[in-house]
Amino acid sequence: MSLLEKAVDSMKKIFPEVPWKVRLSYHGQSRSFGSGVERTWIDFHHPAPLRRLAWYDIAGFLDHYVAGRADLNGDIYGFVGLRMHVKRHEDWTVDAFRKIRFVGTTLFPSSVRRKLVAVSSHYDLPNEFILSYLDQRTRAYSCAMWKDADNVAFPEDEPLEDAQHRKFHQAASALELQPGDKFLDIGCGYGYMVNLAEREFGVKDALGITLSRNQVEQGYSKSMRLAHYYELPAEGAYDKIFTCGMVSHLDRSEIERYYRHVYGLLKSGGRLWMHGIVPPALSASVTNYTTISGTFSQRYVFPDHYQFPVHEHLKVMEKIGFRVREVRFKYGHYAKTLRHWYKRYLENLPNTRPLINPTIERAWHLFLTYGSVVDGPWSIIKQILATKD
Repeated sequence: MSLLEKAVDSMKKIFPEVPWKVRLSYHGQSRSFGSGVERTWIDFHHPAPLRRLAWYDIAGFLDHYVAGRADLNGDIYGFVGLRMHVKRHEDWTVDAFRKIRFVGTTLFPSSVRRKLVAVSSHYDLPNEFILSYLDQRTRAYSCAMWKDADNVAFPEDEPLEDAQHRKFHQAASALELQPGDKFLDIGCGYGYMVNLAEREFGVKDALGITLSRNQVEQGYSKSMRLAHYYELPAEGAYDKIFTCGMVSHLDRSEIERYYRHVYGLLKSGGRLWMHGIVPPALSASVTNYTTISGTFSQRYVFPDHYQFPVHEHLKVMEKIGFRVREVRFKYGHYAKTLRHWYKRYLENLPNTRPLINPTIERAWHLFLTYGSVVDGPWSIIKQILATKD
């Protein structure tokens, strides 16, 4: 059996019921699986990605795809969606390799320098590229809050700009922002929340910190600076603290240190609002971190990106002394946000393609496709309101 035939045989076992034909081509030879009309085809330019598929190693195949050794053509969106119905059929050696690769990314403790490099390498991509798919009102790089998260039809029922603004306004209301507050936004992005606090809630003493130089230079507020949260003295200076997406940059070794420092930053009676993505509570196994949203995302899209079930956050927060006042779970909002980003990404790709290298283009195209189809529906937004009493 040729390598091409082995790869097709593996794909048939991984995807036993494909409602259209998928063709694999290599060196002038082609083989197909599925039924009906051909909608997707994969062209291989090197044997390495074929070997990955023959080993049932889709993550390994994607590494080679990003490197340009294979091309996905036709209905990529639909093909990626088939991952929702994948049949687990993996050699034990492949599973062991994935676990080793996961453990290797978590054994080494975090450092300020590494976080700076990781975050800046991501957010300091060309501004025109990043902004091409974000909303133009807030430039928020996190999940929006929709009026109707279940309505995902692309004749937009609500602009992305409005849904992003709603997220920040809801947080400001939950924090009960007032003119006399000293306010801090950790991981402030382009500073929309800081600007909102100043403009709509009359806050005179606000600060937003980020590790992205681009965001500071292009931000909405002058009350922003390039800084790591640990550089701020834990002297109980802030009445209200907001953090959106920041916890995704923390590994397990850093979670307690982070919450302890945030606790120290708050005044007695101060309020914390945290917004972030968590996986389903029962999926905290190693395999949760080795999907496209895990290994692939950490390597190509979100360096140093982690997700932990919400109970791990709550346990640490309560241990430190926070009183958790409210926990909200939001379903469907992340998937809808990603679909809007994906749509804008494709619309603007002819203009942004010259700004990025082919590896970045391939990685982001795949990430936004996969995230909106597969990860989005399973990802949960958690919102936690806690106080320092």
